[in-house]
Amino acid sequence: MTPIRQWPIIKGCYWCCLAVWLHLAVLCLPFAAHAAPFDDIGWQRVGQIFPTASRWSEPEGEFQVRRLLAGDSLVGYQFQSLQVVDIPAYSGKPINLQILLDPDGRIADAYVLEHHEPILLVGIPEQKLHDFSAKYQGVMADQRVVVGNTSDPDVVTVDAVTGATVTVMVVNEVIMRSAHEVAVSLGLIEDISNRPHAPAVVKTDGFTEADWQSLTGDGSVRRLHLTWEQVDEAFADIEDKNAQGHKKGRGEGQHQHRQGGQGKQGTFIDLYVAQLDPPSIGRNLLGERQYGYLQEQLKDGEFAIAVLASGDYSFKGSGYVRGGIFDRIQLRQFGDIISFRDLDQQRLSDLYIDGLPELSEMSIFTIRDHHQFDPGSPWSLELLVRRQTGPVDGVFTSFELGYQLPERYVERPAPTAAQLAAMEAANRPMWVNIWYQKSFQIGVVLIALLVLMVILFLQDKFTQKPQFLHWLRRGYLVFTVVF
Repeated sequence: MTPIRQWPIIKGCYWCCLAVWLHLAVLCLPFAAHAAPFDDIGWQRVGQIFPTASRWSEPEGEFQVRRLLAGDSLVGYQFQSLQVVDIPAYSGKPINLQILLDPDGRIADAYVLEHHEPILLVGIPEQKLHDFSAKYQGVMADQRVVVGNTSDPDVVTVDAVTGATVTVMVVNEVIMRSAHEVAVSLGLIEDISNRPHAPAVVKTDGFTEADWQSLTGDGSVRRLHLTWEQVDEAFADIEDKNAQGHKKGRGEGQHQHRQGGQGKQGTFIDLYVAQLDPPSIGRNLLGERQYGYLQEQLKDGEFAIAVLASGDYSFKGSGYVRGGIFDRIQLRQFGDIISFRDLDQQRLSDLYIDGLPELSEMSIFTIRDHHQFDPGSPWSLELLVRRQTGPVDGVFTSFELGYQLPERYVERPAPTAAQLAAMEAANRPMWVNIWYQKSFQIGVVLIALLVLMVILFLQDKFTQKPQFLHWLRRGYLVFTVVF
C-alpha cells in the first residue's frame, strides 16, 4: 500500500524534474549556437556584406586581421574584437564580435559571435543585440559614437536596447575601440589620440633683438654636443665581439685620422637646432631680408627649423644625393617620424647674429603641412650614427635632442564647449556614462524615494484619513508597477 500511496508524489517529482531539464535546455540553446565554428558563421556574414569576396587570407599581425579578397583585389578586412580588446560585459565575460572594415576605414559590419549576457538569454530576444550592432554599418572607425542622445552635432548616436543598457554600452566601446585600433594599425586612419585638440599658433607679431647667448640661454636654440668618447660608449653596448675586434683592427686608425690628433675628447659633432617661425628667433638668426623670404616660401601649415653643426660628423651625410632622403636626421613628435627630402632643405650661407660660434654646416628644413606638426608641443631631433663593422655591415645608434618652443612665442586656442564636453565624456568611466544616459529615470526614482520617505514619517497622520491613505497606497503601487 505504501508504494501505491507514494506514486502521485513520485509522479509529480518526475514531471517537475522534466520541466527543470527542459527549461535548462532552452536556456542553453544560445550557447549551442555559439558553439558553432566562428569561421563558418563569419564567412557567411562576409558573403552577405561583401558579395564579391571569394576568399580571405590567413590571420596576420598583432590583431589577427584577415584580408578579404575578390580575386587579387582587396575589398575589406575582417577581425574578431576579442583579439583586440577584452572588456567584460554585464555577465563579467567579454562579448566577441566579428567586425568588417572597408579599405577606407569605414565599419562595414559588426556581428555578435559570442556573448554570455543573462538578460539576452531570458527576457530580451537576442536579435535585438544583432539589430543594435548592425547600426554601426557605415560609421568611420575614427568617429565618436554615443549610446543615447547628445547635444554634440559631430557625434554619431545610436539608440539603446531597453533593459540591456549596460550590455549595449559595452558593445559600443568594444566596436569603436577595436575598429579604431585596427584601422590605425592598418594605416586606414590617422591616430590623433595623443595629440592636442587644437594645435598652437606661432605669434608673428612682436620682435625682440637678441644675440646668440640669449637665444641659447632661453631655449630658443638647443644644443647637442658629442665627443668621440661618448659615441664610443654608445656603441660599446651594441657591438658584438667580432665587430669590436674588427674595429680595433681597422676602425681606430680611421678615428684618429678624423679626430686630427685631438683624442677621444675631440668633438664628434656640435649640433644646434632652432625653430625659425617666431620673429624673435628667425629674424635674429637669418636677418630681416632672409627671414621675410623664408616666410613667403612657407605655405599654411608649414614650419621651418634651422640645423647648424660643426665637428667631424656631418648631419647631412656624404651619401646624400639629390632626390633622396636625409638618412642621418629626422624629427619625432607624438610618436610620428618626420623625414626630410632634398626639396625640404635650403642651404644657409651665413647667419646674422652676434656671438655665433664657428659652424661648418648650416641648413633650413621645411616641415610640410601633411605632417600636421604642432609648433607648441615638444618634439625631438634624432641624429643617426652608423659605424662600419665590415665591408658591407654596420651597426647604428641614435642621439636625441629635445626641443620645446618657449611659451611666449605661441598662442594656444582655448578648446570649444563641444571639445570640452567630448573630452569630459571620453574620460568618464562607463558606469558614469550610463547614469548620464539614464538621468531622467534616476531623477524620477529619487523623487519617488523622497515621497516614500515622507509617507513613512507621516504614516500616523495619514492613518487618520483612511480614504486618502487608500488612494495614496494604490497610486504609489500603480506607479511602482508601471514605471
